[in-house]
Amino acid sequence: MRVAAYARYSSDNQRDASIDDQLRNCRAYARRQGWPEPRPYTDAAISGARNDRPGYRALLADAHLFDVILVDDLSRLSRDSAELAHAVRRMKFHGARLIAISDGVDTDRRSHKLDVGMRALMSELYLDDLADKTHRGLTGRALAGASAGGLPYGYRVVGTGQREIDPDQAAVVRRIFQEYLAGRSPREIAAGLNREHVPSPRGGAWAMSAIYGDTRRGIGILANPIYAGRQIWNRSRWIKHPDTGKRVRQERPPQEWIISEHPELAIVDAATWDAAQARLQARQHRPANGRRGGPGRSPRYLLSGLLRCPKCRGPMVIVDAYRYGCSRAKATGGTGCSHTSGVPRRALERGLLQHLVEHLDRPEIFAALRTAVSEALACAGPDLAGLRQQLAKAERVRENIAAALRAGIITPTTREELERAEAEIARIRTELEGARTWQPAQIVPRLAERWRHALLTLTAYRTDTLAAREVLAELAPDGITVTTSENGDLVAEIAASPVQLNVVAGAGFEPATFGL
Repeated sequence: MRVAAYARYSSDNQRDASIDDQLRNCRAYARRQGWPEPRPYTDAAISGARNDRPGYRALLADAHLFDVILVDDLSRLSRDSAELAHAVRRMKFHGARLIAISDGVDTDRRSHKLDVGMRALMSELYLDDLADKTHRGLTGRALAGASAGGLPYGYRVVGTGQREIDPDQAAVVRRIFQEYLAGRSPREIAAGLNREHVPSPRGGAWAMSAIYGDTRRGIGILANPIYAGRQIWNRSRWIKHPDTGKRVRQERPPQEWIISEHPELAIVDAATWDAAQARLQARQHRPANGRRGGPGRSPRYLLSGLLRCPKCRGPMVIVDAYRYGCSRAKATGGTGCSHTSGVPRRALERGLLQHLVEHLDRPEIFAALRTAVSEALACAGPDLAGLRQQLAKAERVRENIAAALRAGIITPTTREELERAEAEIARIRTELEGARTWQPAQIVPRLAERWRHALLTLTAYRTDTLAAREVLAELAPDGITVTTSENGDLVAEIAASPVQLNVVAGAGFEPATFGL
């Protein structure tokens, strides 16, 4: 008999002993059954709503090695109903029996699907309820004027939710505002702080982004209103993406913000703050050669962000009208990366595009692309079996919710869960209908036309820089590294990678190195 046990606790506020308690229960259960001691898999301080837990992923990968898998209760395995159902199916597929000791759930029983579904739904509703209560508590703290989030640079903690000004860090904050209003750029300010070895908020080198910040989100030294004595909380929320399972940030409307005044926390006076905001706004809206300025604008130059620094592998951007250079070296004044020398912009663009087009405009290269696309299309049809499995899974979720309603388990979120399940069923049925009419043969005949258009786009990069950038990004998804040879010539290297050009598959190429 081969036995495994999984244990987990959720946050840093809980105890490592929680894992020991869970494993002790699993070992005691195994002894009562006459089984050997379980092999432990654990995750500490990681939420059960996440499916990227190292111990959990290792357990699923090793499921085929065990006859029985023990958990203290199902919520330790996962608090996401869909993920828990997936884990149970995977274990059963590999012949592993799952037993949740405290819950009395055993996948060898015929009723285990209902047991798992009910427990999973209850765990998910618990997380929803916990999130609501946590947000309610933080809202109360924010309304009372206490801190409801992280600790900004310039302050120190003096009690639960209470802060005071840190004199040393506050002096740095005032210096940043003064130098900014004196005309220095955030990049120049960061370089000066780094030259004097002033620790950054995270203890390393200062970067331009930590100073410039984001006025929309209220972060960064120059954009955080706390430095003028005003706290704004509830600007955004984090929500799990339905497809990737990752948490993403969503902005809240201004009417949901909670604003409170704290003159005792002001590090700069109102006049200094207002002057800095006026300069920030002017910078963000200042036109440059007919283009909108400020953060977030589309790159104006062909290779900005596509080049990779040969030393730190970070992106290379335009550093002046004539050269590309390392963005980290530029943002930190050379302390974040020692590669401070730039490469000539025009020579690099002209030489790279000329050699790249010559390399790709060869019959054998297109033949490799066509072969790869044809092979991919042969096996890239819609996964009808997978869609049918998704539909069955969504219908089971709906049935579990209905069973909970019949059992009298009604919460404020039950209706939302049912509507979400119905919407998921409708979505999958629509995909199934589209999958039955999929026609891959219509894509292949235009491959030569699209390939020729891509090469022409690269050739005419001066007239349509944005289109040429898009082609280059597909040709070199891992970036283009530019170095200087021993005799001083520029050398560009594109790593081997698939070339997709917006078709379903691409051709693999050998690494291409061009002397420019």
